[in-house]
Amino acid sequence: MTKSKFIIHYLLLNKYSYLCAIVCIFVVNYLQVEIPRYIQLAVDLLNESSAESKEGLLGNVQWVIILSVIMVVIRILSRMFSLNPGRITEAALKNDIFHRLNRLPSSFHEQYASGKLISIINNDLSGIRLFYGIGFLQLFNILFALSLTPIWMWRISPELTMYSAIPIVIASIIFWFGFRKLRALHAQRLIRLQNLSEQLMNYLSGIDLIKNQQMGEWVTNEVNQVNARLFDCTMRIAKIQTFFMPILDYANHFMKVLILGLGGYYLLESKLSIGEITAFLSYSVLLALPLMHLGRIATVYQMGMISIDSVQSILNKEVRSTDMLRMSEDEKLSLQKSTLLVKNLSYRYPNVKDKPNEMVLKNISFTIEAGEKVGVLGSIGSGKSTLVNCLNHHLSLTSGNIFWGGKDITQMSRKDWRSYVRTITQDPFLFSDTIFENVKFGAKQQAQSADDLDVNQVLKLSQLSEDIQRFVAGDQTLVGEKGIMLSGGQKQRLSIARALLTPSDLIIMDNVLSAVDYETERIILKGVFNRIQGQSLLVVSHRVSALEYMDKILVLEHGEIIARGTHTQLLDSSAYYRETWELQQHESETPT
Repeated sequence: MTKSKFIIHYLLLNKYSYLCAIVCIFVVNYLQVEIPRYIQLAVDLLNESSAESKEGLLGNVQWVIILSVIMVVIRILSRMFSLNPGRITEAALKNDIFHRLNRLPSSFHEQYASGKLISIINNDLSGIRLFYGIGFLQLFNILFALSLTPIWMWRISPELTMYSAIPIVIASIIFWFGFRKLRALHAQRLIRLQNLSEQLMNYLSGIDLIKNQQMGEWVTNEVNQVNARLFDCTMRIAKIQTFFMPILDYANHFMKVLILGLGGYYLLESKLSIGEITAFLSYSVLLALPLMHLGRIATVYQMGMISIDSVQSILNKEVRSTDMLRMSEDEKLSLQKSTLLVKNLSYRYPNVKDKPNEMVLKNISFTIEAGEKVGVLGSIGSGKSTLVNCLNHHLSLTSGNIFWGGKDITQMSRKDWRSYVRTITQDPFLFSDTIFENVKFGAKQQAQSADDLDVNQVLKLSQLSEDIQRFVAGDQTLVGEKGIMLSGGQKQRLSIARALLTPSDLIIMDNVLSAVDYETERIILKGVFNRIQGQSLLVVSHRVSALEYMDKILVLEHGEIIARGTHTQLLDSSAYYRETWELQQHESETPT
């Protein structure tokens, strides 16, 4: 979507409100130029003492009061109709951005840090809100004021109107030079705001490491440098605004001096009456407000244009066409409890400078039948996590390698595919909420919502219920941001409980028991087996004990499957598996 289409699209979102606003703004400006005409007539009647003149004076004053009241009411309506769309547009854009972020691939999120995205959503959307709200209001205020007011001034005195325009024209030329400089500075400021937000998010995420390593002074210096660049840019904007923006205001004051001087001369020459000069001064006041607002609307316009560029950097990112597709309910049902087939899967990470051609996975092939329990054993760096991220389609894949019930998963949307597969990672993300709500997260999206009994069952299966009983608030205990109040093992067990709460056809456990002892690991796995009868399970681990009771085990080394079979078969056929088993048996028996 181009910038012009973007602007028109969100303008049309509130087209009826904007149309009402335009009508109201026009009526307000028309009444503003009509009121001085009645003031002119009233002033000219002050020197007359006849009954008709007094009656005419009273009638003109009444019209001024009536029109002023009407103008106030319509002005309020104009603000409602023009400012509310800014908020509506901001809310719609937040929904659109979140919708797009949920569908963009992992490669996008690798380029855009969370802090930068937060800055765009907060700072840039505020600029767009002003653009579609106060910017729209002031734009039409200025257009109508600068078109209607000079016409009424021209009716009184064309010569005085021409002289009055001279300072405005000169000031507008000076103002334009400042306006051009500000655009680049506003763009620079938003980028520096994003950089500061990104850096603060990184440092806050690693606050424990910063404290432990006594890196506070270094971090403070780094933040101060980024903040100083932002401050420098902001001050340059302030200096230009201080010099260039008031130029139009000064021009308006000079215009009033011209009107008083020349108007007095025309009064002495009997070319103008006192009432006409009074009306002319009133019109100069009406010109003052739009001229003063011209500087503000210029700033709002610049911020809006720059903010739209930032937002479009997200909205214009390409989403795979298949991710926008949705399978029918009948097709979804037909693929339930299917076989997962991995066929000659190879993968290399893009944009790797050191080893650009290194294959992380090499010709991986295996199947997981419906209800089958499969384990993957491998050391650190063997490609386990890459395999998991390929299976759940977190990474971008080529077609023809992974099939579910005969259907290539690259031809399915990620949302449809993840309705069949659920992944439990070794580093789970927990929300700053209660234990109960973290377990139930996502359950409302399933066909059946989970009740309290289900939550208690899965907490017990994941061996977390005893820990929860020791908490004062029980399962209503707040876990803190990213689960900071829980230990590593408790986080992993909580993520297992969350995955077990709602059924899925295939559960992938990616080294999720690394932070618990061997005995707890066996108990949890036994509970998982009982809970997911009929569902497929893939357990990825570097512990043989976690895979001992699997239907089959794949041994992964340097991205290749070097052996496969049951636990008993691999003890006989694979030296690597046997040595790993013996070493870990010795570690589990060694007292701590």
